[in-house]
Amino acid sequence: MASEINTVGVIGLGTMGAGIVEVFARGGCTVIGVETTTPYADRGRAILQGSTDRAVAKGKLDKAGQQQILDRITISTQMADLAPAHLVVEAVPETIDLKRAVFGELDGIVRPDAVLASNTSSLSITQIAATTAHPGRVVGMHFFNPAPVLKLVEVITTLGTDPEVTASVADVAQRLGKKPVVVGDRAGFVANYLLFGYLNSAMRMLEHGHVSREDLDTAMRVGAGLPMGPLTLMDLIGLDVCDHIGEVIYTHSRSPLHAPSAMLQQLVTCGRTGRKSGRGFYTYAKAGGAQVVADDDTPAPGEPRELRAVGVVGTGALADELVARLTEGGYAVTHADDPSDLEPLADVGLVIEAKEEAQEEVAGDTGDVAGQGSDADELFARLGEVTAPGTVLATANSYSAAALAARSGRPEESAVLRMHAPTGNGQVIEIGRTVATSTVTVDTLRAVVTAMGAEPVVCRDRTGLVVDALLVPHLNDAVRMCEQGYASVADVDTAIQYGLGYPMGPFAMIDRIGADEVLAVCEELLTGTDGFQAHLVPSPLLVEHVLLDRPFTG
Repeated sequence: MASEINTVGVIGLGTMGAGIVEVFARGGCTVIGVETTTPYADRGRAILQGSTDRAVAKGKLDKAGQQQILDRITISTQMADLAPAHLVVEAVPETIDLKRAVFGELDGIVRPDAVLASNTSSLSITQIAATTAHPGRVVGMHFFNPAPVLKLVEVITTLGTDPEVTASVADVAQRLGKKPVVVGDRAGFVANYLLFGYLNSAMRMLEHGHVSREDLDTAMRVGAGLPMGPLTLMDLIGLDVCDHIGEVIYTHSRSPLHAPSAMLQQLVTCGRTGRKSGRGFYTYAKAGGAQVVADDDTPAPGEPRELRAVGVVGTGALADELVARLTEGGYAVTHADDPSDLEPLADVGLVIEAKEEAQEEVAGDTGDVAGQGSDADELFARLGEVTAPGTVLATANSYSAAALAARSGRPEESAVLRMHAPTGNGQVIEIGRTVATSTVTVDTLRAVVTAMGAEPVVCRDRTGLVVDALLVPHLNDAVRMCEQGYASVADVDTAIQYGLGYPMGPFAMIDRIGADEVLAVCEELLTGTDGFQAHLVPSPLLVEHVLLDRPFTG
């Protein structure tokens, strides 16, 4: 093995390959980029020029620095030009036969001590290495797009990889300013394995009509604080790429969580592959563009009922926050802190139940109140009697909209409001509806949430609604990965934060939310979801941390 990696070859100069070339050239390496034809080579050269031009325009690079980077790069159409490379990174399309052919050809070209790396995002490094005469020098070196920006590099080893090769590749990644995570060979590795389970769950929500595409993306971008919503992200990645990676991961896991989506396959078959084709889950102004334009699935503007006066029932932090936020939103608020005296609410247009919950009052995952004689039953029934016809009734607690509708006798005006803690992207308040909730009720609650300075997300009233139903299993999946010994807490957090751009890793998120809260939601989702879902079973490691009151990080 070469004592130091200074000359690097990159095979394949598409968006990812050209980005990898730029990363190594920025790091001071001499880089040889190879493509199959002159037009493809010219395209790669143009990508490099455009990327560095943008860096200059943004003031992140001066002209002299740009020229130094470009001077370190040689573009070729001949594989033989890779002969002097200490490290060769393959970045050709995600086809196992193509990658195996490339590695087989390299045996007769590169130095005996050269390291061979694949940038595959999900394929087996073991299978790729098996075609070479020296599999011990083969590793995965998975960069994330855009390679010059995202810091994660997954270094994937096989059972036969020479430990010195692994150390050398991790070292060069650090020299480049990247954050390497070394793991074994498993489909999807760390970041994509966790990401695609979450993306599949999100697609399933859309496919089942649980939530609109816009509200689904808002829920996770604003409510969970992620860089973008799952559907926007998939359109960016490319739906064909998502379909391929998902199938590779499912072949390995055989988990229903990773089962191929019929919706995704149909979109790809129809040529709707995301931004690059101009249409995916969304429609774009032009192919390759980012501007979303209206289409047949774009929701029409709502027609809310005009509200001036609203009421809040209950005491405690939640009730106080609602009173304050509604007042700031311009409403005249009546605060009924005594649930036995509801007469002042007779003339308001919206009542939100937000009384402090006694744990025993809530029955199971559905939020149905326990027993006909419970305080909540009596409160809901009384609200139905006291308030005027057409008054919207909402519960901000764990009760279901169906329970509220049944007790109050107001099915068309009943809904759930679920407030989430603010994130770096704002705050979401979810609106849970039943089959009977009227459109005007939903539109009215959307307007109220907006007036409160939050983003509304409307969905069916099911356990976890959207934010918790997607985020918490995602976090539980990360804990399970750690429990299985595939990656450490620190490596998983590094991979997700620096590979996917999350504001923090999943274990840091769990510690911020509270492991006990994450566990409680896991258990609610498990019991409140139709059919047994293995991925919803709380990881024993999560349970252990709750029982020991032990944080994952710090």
